[in-house]
Amino acid sequence: MLRSQLPLLGAAILAGCATGTPARSDGGPDGSEPPADAGPGDSATTLPCQDVAFSYADRTAGSVWISGTFLGWASTPAEGALVMERGSDGVWTLTVALPPGRQLYKMIVDRETWVEDPTNPVRVPDGYGGFNSVIDVCSELPMTCDGFDWRDTVMYFAMVDRFFDSDGASDPVPGATDGDARTGPSGQYEGGDLPGVEQKVPYLADLGVTALWLSAPYEARNSAGAAIDPGTDGRSYSAYHGYWPSPADVDYTDPSSPSPRPRVESRIGTEDDLRNLVQSAHAVTSANGAGIKVLFDYVMNHVDIESGLYAAHYDWFARRDGSFALCGPEDLWDDPYWGTRCAFTDYLPPFDFDNPAARAWSVADAVWWATALGIDGYRLDAIKHVPLRWLTDLRTALGSAVADPAGGRFYMVGETFTYDDRGLIAGFVDPATMLDGQFDFPFKARLCEAVFTDAGRLDTFADWAAGNDGFYGPGALMTSWIGNHDVPRAIHFASHQIGNCREGSHVGNSWTPESYSQPTDQAPYERLGVAFAIMMTNPGIPLIYYGDEVGLAGGGDPDNRRMMPWDDAVLNDHQRALRDRVRALGRIRAEHRAIGRGYRESLAADQDTWVYRMVGCDEVVVVAINRADGDRTVTIPDGAWVDLITDAAVAGGARTLGPRSFVVLGAAP
Repeated sequence: MLRSQLPLLGAAILAGCATGTPARSDGGPDGSEPPADAGPGDSATTLPCQDVAFSYADRTAGSVWISGTFLGWASTPAEGALVMERGSDGVWTLTVALPPGRQLYKMIVDRETWVEDPTNPVRVPDGYGGFNSVIDVCSELPMTCDGFDWRDTVMYFAMVDRFFDSDGASDPVPGATDGDARTGPSGQYEGGDLPGVEQKVPYLADLGVTALWLSAPYEARNSAGAAIDPGTDGRSYSAYHGYWPSPADVDYTDPSSPSPRPRVESRIGTEDDLRNLVQSAHAVTSANGAGIKVLFDYVMNHVDIESGLYAAHYDWFARRDGSFALCGPEDLWDDPYWGTRCAFTDYLPPFDFDNPAARAWSVADAVWWATALGIDGYRLDAIKHVPLRWLTDLRTALGSAVADPAGGRFYMVGETFTYDDRGLIAGFVDPATMLDGQFDFPFKARLCEAVFTDAGRLDTFADWAAGNDGFYGPGALMTSWIGNHDVPRAIHFASHQIGNCREGSHVGNSWTPESYSQPTDQAPYERLGVAFAIMMTNPGIPLIYYGDEVGLAGGGDPDNRRMMPWDDAVLNDHQRALRDRVRALGRIRAEHRAIGRGYRESLAADQDTWVYRMVGCDEVVVVAINRADGDRTVTIPDGAWVDLITDAAVAGGARTLGPRSFVVLGAAP
């Protein structure tokens, strides 16, 4: 595939031995119905962007056809499948005008073998253990410069139990492994609550935060639970993190008045507390003038085995031979079938979303929380572990239930944990029918490698980023990040303590707090500041994981979930300086719309430096980065500039940047 909005990874050779599951002619492997104007190019007039050039390299094939949603998944040319022509080089080609919008397709090799396009990394599961390739045709996000837009956003993730305790009280779960969460790991509730988060809304606004992601606030498991792998971790955990929902058997026959009413987890507060927090966030004076938008974490894969819902609807949950298939011990995480039906652990029954009643209940539940609390978006946990049909049903339901969402979209961002399979991540992204974006795991790994490692190269990252900007399709809005709740704290990557930027949580780094003490030297905080500078001045929604703005220490989960330190006296000078830089960057992003809504031009890059400008909305913002541990000289474009952090005047030409530093410049008035 050559001419489209999708990037090309290069010619791929498939030697004719690929196998696949035939698509259904009654709607396609994804269960979708063909569009009313299913035939490609059947309109009298087509736009240039509708012309898509397909290619498929296979010297041994006798025939190659194309079918997809735009053809009603026709299985033969007689039914409408498109015939590709083979050139003397063995490459099959076809250029055809496709209907605008998102289209799914496959190649049909030698009349019966259905395969995904090997030149197109963007794909979605087809429901039969394989994948459909995806292309977005003639769809672009307009350059608007007025009003609230999610592209300007700075997001902050607050894990409620670990953020701020408003009343000094906690309600521990019997049997959960405790610890001092101020300085190390704990599997127990520590007392953070919704009123505590509300009290800190002014802090978030001052930091430049314009969207708040809250950990799942729903009624959760009341018993201690074993680790995913009890053989290596014998500790017990509470549901302080919110990822073990325990809903009652709620009847959504009347969607606006469910019975019984869904409950907020009592250990963090009440429904009124949650509503007050949302309203306070919306009302605060934020850096962008539009208040702080609120997202909830929504956990849809499973429920607690002790929940009323499980007791009442045993048949809604997936089993294999009468028991749960366990994702971890059997390594089913990426299994084409069981990956969306396996249990994370034996006390978390996984939904069987092939069951329409189960799927309808889950979608109704998500819609109720969104509309009853008036929130602005969802972070969808472990999205690749539920069937695609659940996601498309949710998007459709929210489209009907949420009127006039902020910024024109109820923002939904997913989590697909892979550092290298961008095609898999992209397969769930389509603002019209699925996700607005995902957390950009590949971005995190490459940013970490570029800035935190001795061998890192900013020119390599700049080249990669240029191809990443449009990778996820028109209208996609990805979330960039350098730290989250599933990996060790970013400061330990920045300090060179952890050299593998893909290292996650494991027993060896999760319960050894003495190994992950707070760094006292200046360099790691400055490196983390450089990473934030790149995130905050590039396309996408940058994420701040609570505490990373002060370089909070911590190993893997749960050590990376220490209590947020609120006493400045316990912070060192470098932590406070990092927070000041993050605050300045957050406000710059909110005030200069060229950053989020414009496009980037790289002006110069080498191993240690990168100079680029963001252009759009009638302004230019220039950014210069130095990742080295020594001074480096960069060239600033000609003109009169002002340093947007210090307000100092800056002239174009050669400029020396100190070790691990950056400048962000705007046109002088």
